[in-house]
Amino acid sequence: MHSLFSQKIPRRIGVLGIAAALVAAAGCGLANRESSFEMPANASAETMNVPVSGDASEQMDVLTRLPVYWLENTESGVFLYREYLDDTRHSEPIGDAIWTLLSADPAAPHRYTLMKPSDEIGVSISNTNVITLDLPAKVFSAHLDEGLSERSIQQLVFTATAAAASSGLLVGQAPATVKILVDGKANAAVFGGHRLKDAYERKTEFMAPIWVIDPQFGTTLDDEKVTFNGRTTKFDIGTFYSLQKKDADGKLSIITAQKQVIDGKIQDDGSFSLVERLSPGSYQLSFWGVESGSDAKIGEVSTEFVVK
Repeated sequence: MHSLFSQKIPRRIGVLGIAAALVAAAGCGLANRESSFEMPANASAETMNVPVSGDASEQMDVLTRLPVYWLENTESGVFLYREYLDDTRHSEPIGDAIWTLLSADPAAPHRYTLMKPSDEIGVSISNTNVITLDLPAKVFSAHLDEGLSERSIQQLVFTATAAAASSGLLVGQAPATVKILVDGKANAAVFGGHRLKDAYERKTEFMAPIWVIDPQFGTTLDDEKVTFNGRTTKFDIGTFYSLQKKDADGKLSIITAQKQVIDGKIQDDGSFSLVERLSPGSYQLSFWGVESGSDAKIGEVSTEFVVK
């Protein structure tokens, strides 16, 4: 095993990649990852009174699954959403997570990255929790505006630091930071002109206000006793959820129209857990927040799952 105090992970070349899929452009429909993208016109979170998210702890000892952060366009803004995806390489957790971000498909629809796939991923981590990523220029070949450039870089930052934390690679209490090199060079221009900084920390304002952690989109459950795990920002009025059941024709029927997550069930880090006993079938679960002076469903996020 590599020492946690000075782990050097060599650049890998030659792993079979997944072909670049067409992804949802930011407000522009489907386009190739080498196209130009701009933030959607309705993506100003400030106009929606979205509370700033706090950082989220990463689940430890996820042996076969990797934390990956995707972008998604919502009515409240363009935010980062975390999913746990299968580790198909089983080589090294940070590099595997970054490769998955660049090359795999998200579990939920409408989530995406605007970075291009690559098998050439160099990673190192120091005894002060500085993670260095070395990626080829083609990863950053899309032309993005400032908002999407910042969010794409944060995809790398959140994914790398999450993989390091969940696999036990971080040392002590020092916060993890990420340096991004392009073909071995620091401070490169990426995404058509955005200049990389010396190092990055997580910017929590880009985190989605609410995540559904379990059941993850597309999950099939064998037990009728279903646990809903999530993380929420603190809203003035509260966090609410609804549950609907889907019939064979895709028609939804309401089981729970609107129910508040009791404040006492929400932990200091925003995590919460609810348990429902459900009959076999397909379900859609949604969460959202409500702020004072507005009836808008802020940060609404949904997942679909099946109970056998």
